[in-house]
Amino acid sequence: MANITQYILKWLWLVPALSLVACVDNVALSTKYYYVKPESKAWLVHDSLIGVPYEMVDNNDITYNFTGVHTSHGFSEGMSGFLFVNTKKSYCENYHSTSISNYGTSFSTYLYASYISDKDDEIHFYLTDISVHCTLFSHEITYFGCDNNHAEWTQTEKNSTTKVIVNAKKLDTLTVRHRTYREVLHVSLNDPIGAIKPNQCTDIYYAKGVGLISYKIKSGIVFERH
Repeated sequence: MANITQYILKWLWLVPALSLVACVDNVALSTKYYYVKPESKAWLVHDSLIGVPYEMVDNNDITYNFTGVHTSHGFSEGMSGFLFVNTKKSYCENYHSTSISNYGTSFSTYLYASYISDKDDEIHFYLTDISVHCTLFSHEITYFGCDNNHAEWTQTEKNSTTKVIVNAKKLDTLTVRHRTYREVLHVSLNDPIGAIKPNQCTDIYYAKGVGLISYKIKSGIVFERH
């Protein structure tokens, strides 16, 4: 009985000590930085194009003038721990850019370093209130979001009548308005459940080092870079 009492007392003294450590902000036993891979950075908009307005023309011959309004480069912070003690602080490198058209259409990209060394970095697209996240080289979809928060999604053809089908693939080349772009990431959405609105995108085409070159909304209107 005495041994049990001593054991309990030891733990009772340990708990306040652990709580005291936990109360210290931003204290961790180790720190790790995760950087975007050089081959991933090549997909960012080229420096000479940042801040340069670009035009998208739809199939009704209406021109949308897009202007860059924000670019950033930084690190998002994460923390992991055990028994109230912060054991590892992590910093994930990321790049972000946003452009807005004269009609209020916003297009944003985010490039995030992977927290796992042998995994792809991730690129995130946000257009017409649709969000798609995918790994940059294996093209695995990691997130899909739309106005319908309860919409389920899949990357396979299974249950294709009950979920939004989201896929991404790389095209070697794509010609848009008589100009050929190399290495184009195509994100496609098939929506059998009606989760996507008529004015929201179902296809996004993003060219390496250039940016948005085409997109299509559910109503059938196609926008192409001029």
